[in-house]
Amino acid sequence: MTNKLNEFIIKGHFEEAKEMTNELSYSELDEELMETAFKDSSITNYAFIMSLLVEEETVELHEMAFRLMVVPLNYLDGAYYAALYHARRCVELTDRQDIGYLSNLLFLHQIPDKVVSEEEACDTARRILALDPEHVIAREFLNK
Repeated sequence: MTNKLNEFIIKGHFEEAKEMTNELSYSELDEELMETAFKDSSITNYAFIMSLLVEEETVELHEMAFRLMVVPLNYLDGAYYAALYHARRCVELTDRQDIGYLSNLLFLHQIPDKVVSEEEACDTARRILALDPEHVIAREFLNK
């Protein structure tokens, strides 16, 4: 499926790409899109996810967009800031209850661009510790 899906996405034929992917689980879709993005490094992969988000906002789609921006497309100017938007939406959509999504904010503070402020990172680490008092990364962050 990947070659045909890749062709549809690269050419902007998102309706055809959606038809190919509408029976996939979020996990399968994520795997397909990551593989496609690693192969061609095109921003159209991100545009495809955004087209899905326009139709239905889900935490899973925001997570996919986040992952695209921080892994295969991180070399693009502004990629980490786009990832920040998606990381914050994941946190909001899960009512600040998901440690994994909160951890994405800490990650974005620790990269060289530091797109998350020190204040927001500290608040995030405290929130993580409220959910899991033994969380090593959050504890280390606050103790540095």
